Amino acid sequence: MSESFQQLSEVVVGIPSLRGVFITAMPDCLLYDAWTRPGEEWHAEEAASYFGDLIRANREGLKALRAWSAEMQITIESADVLLVIKEIREDFLVTLAFERKVPLGMARLDAKRVLERVAPTLPSVTAEERAHGLRLVEFLEKYAPDAHAALQRVALRTGIRIEALRDAATLGEDDTARLEDAVKGILGLEHLNL
Repeated sequence: MSESFQQLSEVVVGIPSLRGVFITAMPDCLLYDAWTRPGEEWHAEEAASYFGDLIRANREGLKALRAWSAEMQITIESADVLLVIKEIREDFLVTLAFERKVPLGMARLDAKRVLERVAPTLPSVTAEERAHGLRLVEFLEKYAPDAHAALQRVALRTGIRIEALRDAATLGEDDTARLEDAVKGILGLEHLNL
């Protein structure tokens, strides 16, 4: 049991409606820590990645409406779970999963209490600076509907050899720009949030 897991399990004591807490390190959307109620069969690493993507998409949507704010919280109500996702700093976000029957106001109050206790315990994280070409290929492989053939499609569109795409960190500026245009085209996006 890691030290941070013990801290999370102590933080959630007294909140019977809480089913899970997921801490996601940004901007790479990687699981930093998690706690789930015994018996939950969730895949924390996968969930952390999607929660990070939700924050990114929400931020871009708010920017499009010229309503962006640093104080952003997402609430998702489904048939099974009530999620509260809060970006603590630009390098962390916390997702709290509550039983669906809990009143929204109570969930928000409990979420605030948990966030106030978790935020001071998080370290300062700086993202590893990775080559833009490498991040583009990772993004494509994560979101392409046909990930197994995505690099082949990029190679055909750009004329860049598949071997060079597999080692995208070494691509030059022009090839990286062509790669980015191809990724946008394949995914049907005007902008990539990398």
